[in-house]
Amino acid sequence: MTTERRTQSLIQVVEDDTNLNMAISETLRSYDFIVESFANGAEALAWLETNRPDIILCDIMMPQMDGYTFLRNTRADPRLRSLPFIFLTARTSMDDQRLAREIGVEDYLIKPIDSENLVIAIRNALRRRQTMEDEMQEQMDALRNRIVTVLQHEFRTPLTFVLGYGEYLLEAIETGFDQDELRTSVAAILDGGRRLQRLIESFLLLAEIQNYTLKTDELRDLSGLWLWTSAIQGFQALYAEAGLSIRLVEQNEHLIINGSSQLLEEALRRLLDNALRYARPDSTGVTVSVEWLEPYVGLRIEDDGVGMTPEQVKALARPFEQPDRENRTVPGAGLSLALINHIAKMHGGSLEIESTYGAGSVFTLWLPAATDSSEA
Repeated sequence: MTTERRTQSLIQVVEDDTNLNMAISETLRSYDFIVESFANGAEALAWLETNRPDIILCDIMMPQMDGYTFLRNTRADPRLRSLPFIFLTARTSMDDQRLAREIGVEDYLIKPIDSENLVIAIRNALRRRQTMEDEMQEQMDALRNRIVTVLQHEFRTPLTFVLGYGEYLLEAIETGFDQDELRTSVAAILDGGRRLQRLIESFLLLAEIQNYTLKTDELRDLSGLWLWTSAIQGFQALYAEAGLSIRLVEQNEHLIINGSSQLLEEALRRLLDNALRYARPDSTGVTVSVEWLEPYVGLRIEDDGVGMTPEQVKALARPFEQPDRENRTVPGAGLSLALINHIAKMHGGSLEIESTYGAGSVFTLWLPAATDSSEA
């Protein structure tokens, strides 16, 4: 894919009306944009295999591949998911406009459109994209600062157990100790060591994927139902030991995600682990399911755990945040949700959180569907 830096913005125009295509292209060039134009979505998609524009301007009704299908294909490709997408169409119904915005277009412009308004819409879309990139960089800088602050505390706590009980055992070798004291000391050291292991593994994984881009050969068409089935296998015994159940809603088995099975399963395992860690004494378990909101597949987990207030849910948007950290009895650095969020973004998706304090939470990992999911 072409990656050289440009001083001018590159716009891909996809319009089957030859005269209108030419008029739009010449207008945009007069405003100092670089333009590549195509007559249908199939031709435009083939060009995108080796090129990356700054924005896509596309008609809806076209031969071979219409605008909606073209949009679904770009959203299913991890290289193209973040591209701003503007529909330019003669379809004026509110249903069409609502559908377009629901499936992720940046703007919806009605033909005929004044050239100045078209350029304003394009510049606004490019400006919003640049703002998002700037905000992401600011978040990365803030993340580095939070890493230092949070990890200082989270590393020291389990280290205190390990070192303290280790020193106790060393002294006890000389003075003697009974079996109960030995068992308590070893259990504390193991608990501290495991907490450190989980923390280090999570931190290293997050550091590894921060600047990682998914490669085409890592992506597979994965059934959402299969992902949940695979993820819950390692948790059935843990949930049963805690007196909890995992209820899998076996429907929508044909909803497909194109992604990395390793990363997506990691995200689901962490959602299952969080629900287990924050269960209430009277909790019964979790329900997991696969949802459909075109063009996204949702991997959902609903628990009846401690839940969160609206302020705490808002705080979770910040990486390494653990709501009500001072009063939590469950250790953690907020790494899991930071990881899940990042895995979602790597796949062009997002993590949606709904919660009621004292009643439970619903986490939904929304991911772009593979192109054949809508047919299912």
